[in-house]
Amino acid sequence: MAQADNFDVSARKFHQAGLIALLVLGFLVEPALSGLGVALVVAAGTVMLVGRYWWPADIFRQFAWRVLEPRGLLKRYDAVEDHATRRVARVLGGAVLLASAPLVAVGQAWAWAVVGAIGVMILLDAAFNFCVLCEVTYRFGRLRPHAEGSAH
Repeated sequence: MAQADNFDVSARKFHQAGLIALLVLGFLVEPALSGLGVALVVAAGTVMLVGRYWWPADIFRQFAWRVLEPRGLLKRYDAVEDHATRRVARVLGGAVLLASAPLVAVGQAWAWAVVGAIGVMILLDAAFNFCVLCEVTYRFGRLRPHAEGSAH
């Protein structure tokens, strides 16, 4: 298990809310403003994927840290969390969004279901601290055979 560290949960939740807003707005505007919805999906995927490795690209966390928290508009809340699996989920989610965008652009309506699934997973973590990938890896970890020499 990875080491748990202290993290700014407020900035994470603001980041997640921003991603959800981009995805919902993208879904709503795409039929009327062809291309803008796709651009918003690309923006969300880029913030997730590139922002994971290069903090300045995470515009939502940057805004929370540099504008909202210093002005007292967002109260910083630090909590000890193990972020290893959330980081993997962020990379996978960003990659899936970036892969889905061209499919949406060429009219593959089912790709919106994939985008929506990523959005729902982000929403679950933002609203209920329920990380789907964390739960899946925990469940699969429990299914692994016990080490040799164990009593089971």
